[in-house]
Amino acid sequence: MSRLACRLRILTMCLFNRRGLNELRWRFGLQPLHSWNESPFKGGLLDKWLDSMGGKSRLLVGVFTDEDHLLEATQAVRKAGFDIHDVYTPYAVHGMDDAMGLRRSRLTWVCFFAGLFAGCFGAFMQYYTNAIDWPINVGGKNPWELHAYVPVIFEMTVLIAGLTTMVALFARSRLFPGKKAQLIVPGITDDKFAIALSHGSANFDAERARALFARFHAERVLDLGGLS
Repeated sequence: MSRLACRLRILTMCLFNRRGLNELRWRFGLQPLHSWNESPFKGGLLDKWLDSMGGKSRLLVGVFTDEDHLLEATQAVRKAGFDIHDVYTPYAVHGMDDAMGLRRSRLTWVCFFAGLFAGCFGAFMQYYTNAIDWPINVGGKNPWELHAYVPVIFEMTVLIAGLTTMVALFARSRLFPGKKAQLIVPGITDDKFAIALSHGSANFDAERARALFARFHAERVLDLGGLS
């Protein structure tokens, strides 16, 4: 991540996610912000964050062969206060969102509002065309008959909601055509599971993390650089 991108992300967190910003500051051993007139970059947060992402050994990765052990290990490292960079699995593991402490996806709101807009637009487009711009008397029928317009409203809602949700998902996940795949360890698209812990915290204890991984039957533990 570039310096400008980090700066913009910190400013966005300052405006819309103060709790997340304070958690980020805590990771680097900095005091949380208590008032709005304090600079979000106070204490050198930007440089510390960039340094943590540029290090050669930013991630401590535990590799597992069983999803139950992975789930238990994820709950344990989160309870121990470690910062989970990500968890990698070849398929969806039930309960992993809660174990990682992830909040509910906001893609459902993107889908809802896109569908709402599309449905209203479809209804307005037909009403404007048939009742205002080019009204045609067809056997004395009402030019605005909702029952006749339901198929177009439905199709518009489904089409625009689906496409908007897909684009939002790809944008949020930073997926685009031609992007080179970056596998944190071989096998995570097949039969391996992995937990990546961030080294960014000032009080990160690698030996304690390794012990937790070993306790839950990690196949191996690796020190790796971060993925973009």
